[in-house]
Amino acid sequence: MDESDAGSALHDACSRLVWNAPDHALCLLDPAGRVAAWNPGAERLTGFPAAEVIGRAFAYGDSPEESAAALAAARETGRFETEGWWPRRDGTRFRAHTVIAALHDGEALAGYAQIIRDATPRTEEGGQFHALALILDLALSTMSQGLCLFDADGQVRLLNQRFFSLFPAAGGRDLVGTPVAALWALAFAGPEAGPPEGAALLAEHEAALVRGETVVVPAPDGRAIALVRRSVPGGAFVVTFEDVTRQREAELEISRLAHHDALTGLANRAKLWRHLHEGAVDGSLPAGTALLFLDLDGFKAVNDDLGHQAGDTLLQQVAERLRRALPEGGLAARFGGDEFALLLPGMAGNLAVPLAEGLLIDLARPYAVDDQRPRHVTASIGIAFADGATTPDAMLHQADCALYAAKGAGKAAWRPFTPELETERSDEERLEQDLRHAIAAGQLGVAYQPIIGLAHGGVNAQEALLRWTHPERGPVSPRRFIPLAEKSDMIRVLGLWVLDRACRDAAAWTEPARVCVNVSVRQLGDGSLPRAVGEILRQTGLSPRRLELEITETVLSNTADGIVDDLQLLHAMGVRISLDDFGVGFSSLGRLRAYPFDRIKLDASFVRDAVERPDCRAIVGVVAELGRRLGIETVAEGVETPAQLAVIHEEGFTEAQGYLFGRAVLAPAA
Repeated sequence: MDESDAGSALHDACSRLVWNAPDHALCLLDPAGRVAAWNPGAERLTGFPAAEVIGRAFAYGDSPEESAAALAAARETGRFETEGWWPRRDGTRFRAHTVIAALHDGEALAGYAQIIRDATPRTEEGGQFHALALILDLALSTMSQGLCLFDADGQVRLLNQRFFSLFPAAGGRDLVGTPVAALWALAFAGPEAGPPEGAALLAEHEAALVRGETVVVPAPDGRAIALVRRSVPGGAFVVTFEDVTRQREAELEISRLAHHDALTGLANRAKLWRHLHEGAVDGSLPAGTALLFLDLDGFKAVNDDLGHQAGDTLLQQVAERLRRALPEGGLAARFGGDEFALLLPGMAGNLAVPLAEGLLIDLARPYAVDDQRPRHVTASIGIAFADGATTPDAMLHQADCALYAAKGAGKAAWRPFTPELETERSDEERLEQDLRHAIAAGQLGVAYQPIIGLAHGGVNAQEALLRWTHPERGPVSPRRFIPLAEKSDMIRVLGLWVLDRACRDAAAWTEPARVCVNVSVRQLGDGSLPRAVGEILRQTGLSPRRLELEITETVLSNTADGIVDDLQLLHAMGVRISLDDFGVGFSSLGRLRAYPFDRIKLDASFVRDAVERPDCRAIVGVVAELGRRLGIETVAEGVETPAQLAVIHEEGFTEAQGYLFGRAVLAPAA
């Protein structure tokens, strides 16, 4: 229990012991000897109601001098005790045992407690009275809260020392008799303020205080002071003052963390969602409001290459660029990972398109990350506009659809939401779900396209190509369903299915041609692919030298050690590795040497134009020469005409693939 809890508990104990004691009369006096409180026991014992007694000067004995002597004795010795006759309101008298105890707050006199009860022969009860007085004295001096006792007229009758510690402006002043409004001005408006300012402040808090609520009021120096008001019989009341600045600061920090992204300091998803709903009128956002969703292209490569700390640094730089570009009144948020959002309320939505176009340029500028060479990422942006009937949830969905379309358009682009996009997105989601069940439903097959050896014209290899025949849509293009699989975990399942099927088919071929199987970069890096290949080769009996795995050129942009390790393991097993679609991605001759490639497959776009365009033919020749110097065989993809064949043959390619030699033929179902 901390100091605040201890003080509160002691104060509550005091109240229960004294104010509710049926056989004790308690009278609290201020330092001047005026009655400040009169408990129900005193009313029962004397018959005088509190309203008739509070505020009057203390009277004991037959004269004012005798009363003054009793208080002086209590003040000097700490305790005055006597026994004598006390009057009742109805004119009768009773024999009373009286104890007057001085109450101190530190070294200062805080007042007096007078305890009265019917005289009895049990003299030990005087010790009980003394104990009660000590409890009162201890409670006042050890409370962590400041305390003020006000009479029924709203004037100060008693203060403890903690009050003066909380409000230094009150130090050295005799505040007994000060009206509550003047005290409020002193505490919360500053030493130069007067009762009118205090009354205005009090009016803001009084209703809640009377209801017993805790009210937090700012002090002139910025501290937060919690106030609690409790009524005392006879119209008097007590107000406690507690410094809760640290508690409030902690609460504000917790609230900030709950609504902000810890890494970038931007708003988080919860805060954006709240702003959307707060901006809605009758459930709909004002016309013109715009919401931009942003997703970074190429961030994963930076994160995998340099590590998460470097990735975090890049994200912080992205956040700073978003802050600088954000129009006044807008809100920037990070949803997590490399996903961000910008909310432009009301007419600020008119700036959405130029903002998106500017961000495509700004976010593509290089990033300085951990003393490494400058890194580049781009952004895809989807924009949704409110039409006056758009709900917050609908706007979130529309911005997501627009972002999906922007990424599908080739990335580094922005797209606005249209109803057609929602239809397309829904169709793709249905197609993705159907693809998840395609293997079990027997809808997938493998087609094989020959790869010809240019030295002899025979078939050196067959490339395995996945085909999907949908029961309602018919044949679905790989260009449509492979990207869907790449976005999810399905590519790993589909990749292993094709690998297993291709190895089984190749093991049954009469000619010893290689079988080439495409592998996604998402299948590499964790050691699972080498293990799976080893098991499949063992089960099918296919020689490792007859299996060739084709890796797309995008693998060169990923320097994760696990990918290189996996390829080295596969190569050590005897499996051949080829680099597919060379020339259209992230070619790097330096990186090329780090990978155990047996072949380079030149992308069909260069072969197609090599006959008519000298620059494309030059590239064909350079790749052929590169293969010769590196000891790597070269394959030309997309050969469709004799003229193209002649070019690649003249330039020195070792193998060719394309419609000129045969289209992919679907193998019979296993």
